[in-house]
Amino acid sequence: MPPSSTEPGQQQAPMTLLDHYESRTAPTAGHLGALTVEQTQKLLQLWTLVLDGFAADALPVRFSLTQPQAASADDTDITALSLEPLGPVDIAEPAKGWFSWPAAPREAERKHETVLEYMERTAHRAPVPAEFRPLFGQPLLERSVRAAFWQAATQAGDPDAWVLRFLRARKWDTGRALDMLQKTLRWRAAQGIDELTFYGESRLHYHTLEQGLAFACTRDNLNAPVIVIRVRLNCASDRTVGAMKRFTCWQIETAQQLAQASDGRITILFDLSGFARENIDIALVRTLVSLLTNEYPETLALMIIHVDSWLFSGIWALIAPILDPVVRAKIVIAKNAEEIAPYIAPENLVTEVGGKKHFEYKYVLPSEDENRCMADAAAREQREERFCAAVDRLEELTRRWVEDPQAGDGERTEAKDALKQAAAALDPYVRARSWYHRVGLIAPDNTVKL
Repeated sequence: MPPSSTEPGQQQAPMTLLDHYESRTAPTAGHLGALTVEQTQKLLQLWTLVLDGFAADALPVRFSLTQPQAASADDTDITALSLEPLGPVDIAEPAKGWFSWPAAPREAERKHETVLEYMERTAHRAPVPAEFRPLFGQPLLERSVRAAFWQAATQAGDPDAWVLRFLRARKWDTGRALDMLQKTLRWRAAQGIDELTFYGESRLHYHTLEQGLAFACTRDNLNAPVIVIRVRLNCASDRTVGAMKRFTCWQIETAQQLAQASDGRITILFDLSGFARENIDIALVRTLVSLLTNEYPETLALMIIHVDSWLFSGIWALIAPILDPVVRAKIVIAKNAEEIAPYIAPENLVTEVGGKKHFEYKYVLPSEDENRCMADAAAREQREERFCAAVDRLEELTRRWVEDPQAGDGERTEAKDALKQAAAALDPYVRARSWYHRVGLIAPDNTVKL
């Protein structure tokens, strides 16, 4: 940390983002283990409101991957994952072949195929050998507020940590934090996020995964996983808007598995080396910023834009106005590896961005048996019962805690640990394995090896 210029008796200025990275000390203010008395009271208040809200009406699923759609035709929510099926669709303008002749219809269809469709076309079995079934016995097109909450909160590892994200995002205003949390639950239910993660890559755009547009393979100086987005590979005409939104959301959801050691925080590295104007997709940027601002608050640790081109100044003029001030404060524009070094050490920066970490992305298709346990209904039922019992126990102890904070939460801490273990045991039955598992970045025991 830079030497303090604070005079005796004066309050030291808060550390800046650069201070944290230079000293390699992650922010702790407002996080578990470093709460003030007032912040603890705010956490208790928000928990009270959240628990009371479990009695609210069920939330509709509006963009199911497999069920009849219930979305209104005029829905324009920027983070709506899809307003139409993701698979082969009619192309308004025929794809062009050599000499600008129209490409064959089959080629145009394959341009938009999912991983599942690609595997079926190339004589592979379906990678997910079961049909989606929601947790807590929920119907396919409906989720209770309680079910939506616990599925999201347990993914973060510690439910308290997830709730605190909303308090920090709304400056400890309990009412605004509750409103944001409730909107997030409505969004997760409407988009069928649990269904998206159940089917995983099988329902994502094959070409986007095959080319390696975005992936995580390293960590920054505060131990947050780094998602590298290779902008030069992006071409908006190669995929539908719905396909890109779904891929973006799946990538953030999956990154949460990689971010246990950084309290859910991730860093995004936009690599603009070799890019052209046609590679810039404003809709993608808007979607990403909206997700990180509204649906995944306090998830973005840092956004690094690696660019050394005069073209970017004009593009930045289009992007800057749509950025939330909080997100904008976390953006670093760097011309080279030396300027990135305060945030990502050279030994952890991939070579294609000028670093020393050798990592060559290659997409590995799902194996035909990697999700075989998902077809074991009896084993899933056993683990789901354990998970639901752990949720019931923690919910009961949380209600006691908010009613009598002086009683302490030692027993509740044990219940949180039990829930974390139950969620990990259930995970392979309700979440498809990913490329990160196949290449060893997530081990079978869920430890992360970035």
